[in-house]
Amino acid sequence: MKKSNEINTRQRIQKFFFRANLIKISAFTIGLFILAACNNNNQEDDAQDIRQKITEYNEQIVELNRKVSELERQLESLGEIPQNRIRTSVTVKEITPGPFDHFFKVNASVEAVQHAMISPETNGQIKEISVEKGQRVRRGQVLARLNTSVIENNISEAKTSLQLAQTVYNRQKRLWEQEIGSEIQYLEARNNYESLRARIESLESQLDLAVMRAPFDGVVDEIFTREGELAMPGTMVMQVINLNILYINADVSESFLPLIDPSDRVILRFPAFPDYQEHVPIHRMGNVINPENRTFRLQLKIRNPEERFKPNMVASMGIRSFSSEKALVIPSILIKQDIQGHYVFVARENNEGDLIASKVYVERGLSGEGETMIKSGLQDGDLLINQGHNRVNDGTLISVTTERTMAQRNLSENTGN
Repeated sequence: MKKSNEINTRQRIQKFFFRANLIKISAFTIGLFILAACNNNNQEDDAQDIRQKITEYNEQIVELNRKVSELERQLESLGEIPQNRIRTSVTVKEITPGPFDHFFKVNASVEAVQHAMISPETNGQIKEISVEKGQRVRRGQVLARLNTSVIENNISEAKTSLQLAQTVYNRQKRLWEQEIGSEIQYLEARNNYESLRARIESLESQLDLAVMRAPFDGVVDEIFTREGELAMPGTMVMQVINLNILYINADVSESFLPLIDPSDRVILRFPAFPDYQEHVPIHRMGNVINPENRTFRLQLKIRNPEERFKPNMVASMGIRSFSSEKALVIPSILIKQDIQGHYVFVARENNEGDLIASKVYVERGLSGEGETMIKSGLQDGDLLINQGHNRVNDGTLISVTTERTMAQRNLSENTGN
């Protein structure tokens, strides 16, 4: 009677084992049909629905793998070794300690080191604008002039008076040296002569104030006025900028202040230039906390010889907040979660010497750039299941292949060859 029950149990298990494999094959086949239907008629199903169905079928495959493993253990308990055990192909990555840096990101903006709004130093009518928008200028080059006809006439008049005053002064001086004439006449002549000289120097200085010159080498970016318009101190006539050297400014929360090393380098990126990434030393850290938003200024200084970057562009800084030379780091995508916590699958041998997927709970640390540092749960030398981690469960029999072989197999399945 006992032998008959064992035979019946074995038959039921074998039938279920066969049906489970058949369901797995059917699920995989249906998934391929759905993908093919999506390629033939994209209007019927969108990509999100297809991905959801694939996820559902993968979950069914994982559940079936669990049931198959349980049935195989039941067969083994009855003294029968299952034939053609199903093994899931996976790739593994050996875990070894390595360097890990964690960065926090802050937004920043670009500022030109040399940027000037050109304004006259005296009142007057704009007589001439000597440059155009976009024109490159050299330091000291004349940009614009005010009408100086009144000042020029005053200078001419003063020079004429100066000639007479100089003649009178020279004569009074000779007479005074000969002790002829009064001292007061000599002093008045000298004072008149020196006053006219000082007036001419003042008028010539005013004449120079009417000329606007480039304060540095750069480009005329904008001209705000026209010839013939009145200008006065404070009136913006034009804008000159030099893009060869730039400041990158960011307002950083005071909570990050203890984490920043002033001698460290910052990862600089520009959203407008995705391929650009440079490690730039910190140029200056602000010494005062802004009471309105509790931030301090962090500034970088970069060269921009090609003038790709412009003032007010958006930039981002990656500032190092943690560094370790020997950290266990794994791809974040391999970490799963259930009610007990976060876990990964590693390849290990069971008591029978078979290679299985083993569920290992881990304690996560900092994450960044698609990687996560593991505080506990994994050890140096563990074989982390990489490709195929979504198709295994705890105890699933596995066969380890190289990533290249796995990629070729996936390509073959997708193309149907």
